[in-house]
Amino acid sequence: MPYNPETTVIQGLARVIRERRLPPQAIPRMSQMLVGAHIEAVTQVLEGDVLRDYRIIDVADYFNLPRATADQVAELIETREGQRVQFGGILARRSRGRRTRTLISPVDGLVIKVENGRIYIQVNERVLEVMAKIPADVEEVESHRVRLIGQGAVLQCAWGNGKFNYSVYKYLPDEGFVGLSKLDPRISEYRNVALISTQPINKGDLLVAQQHEASAVVAPAMPSDLREFAMGLTFPVLLTEGFGQRRPTALIYRLLADNIGRQASFDAAVPDRWSWERPEIVIPLPAGGLPPTPTLDQALTVGAMVRITRAPWEGVVGQVVEIPTTPQVVDSGLRVPSAKIRLSNERVGLVPLANLELLG
Repeated sequence: MPYNPETTVIQGLARVIRERRLPPQAIPRMSQMLVGAHIEAVTQVLEGDVLRDYRIIDVADYFNLPRATADQVAELIETREGQRVQFGGILARRSRGRRTRTLISPVDGLVIKVENGRIYIQVNERVLEVMAKIPADVEEVESHRVRLIGQGAVLQCAWGNGKFNYSVYKYLPDEGFVGLSKLDPRISEYRNVALISTQPINKGDLLVAQQHEASAVVAPAMPSDLREFAMGLTFPVLLTEGFGQRRPTALIYRLLADNIGRQASFDAAVPDRWSWERPEIVIPLPAGGLPPTPTLDQALTVGAMVRITRAPWEGVVGQVVEIPTTPQVVDSGLRVPSAKIRLSNERVGLVPLANLELLG
């Protein structure tokens, strides 16, 4: 039976197709995006309002017209259902010229009903702005969705704290965050850049990054009890492997090293099994032709590149050379479905299928 492992994209050059969406509860504003336009990572591609409370405005009461009929009051109203109104905008008007009296909106919001001389406004809670997050060409534009196509290195990660930034990045000095803590944040070359650590980090490391106003922090892992603290930081925190003491995937850090000095997108999306978004680093790169699009949801086959997710070869990338048809006895003594993997040192190891991730 085919086995479909989880797929993580780690590619040095790929066609990057991303959709940016407003949440379903947002009321979209008119998009200025044009199909075919090239945009930058920090370009706002969608904007919408999240609504909350209601305001009910009695037009007859405002104009002191207790005996006016509903039809007479309706003639004064200058707004309609479905119309977006702004604070200070005119909702109704009585008389003309110097005797004109106007009823203005006390809030920003959406008119959801005009009935019996009353105007019902749903009030804006906040404005949502969605950025492109990668330099790209606009392929499709809808009210709630924009589809973008770019190219570059794609490094998907295990966890992110929900923040985003687009900036240059540097590897930490030889002593890591300890060495960084000895530098003056006011004049440090590491100020306002994304910091790449090849070692797991702790709370002290994140505090040092905060002092240097880091634009992002990337590390293999950190203790799970720092999750809430990291969520409260203003800059992206990306873990390439996950929580605990995890060894780094050499391929990820080699690709980062190969592109040092470039700007990159650090999108620390919080993992959610019901969402298509994943935390990732995208490094925009030029391409002579059309780079390949990563393949997802593929069955494991001979020749596929995989990453091992458990000891003793955790973080090692290898190639599948054989998939036995029957369960095999592994080092733990268990008999489980397994695959033979050629490791970087040309050694072939037997690895349980459950410990493999496919590299898309």
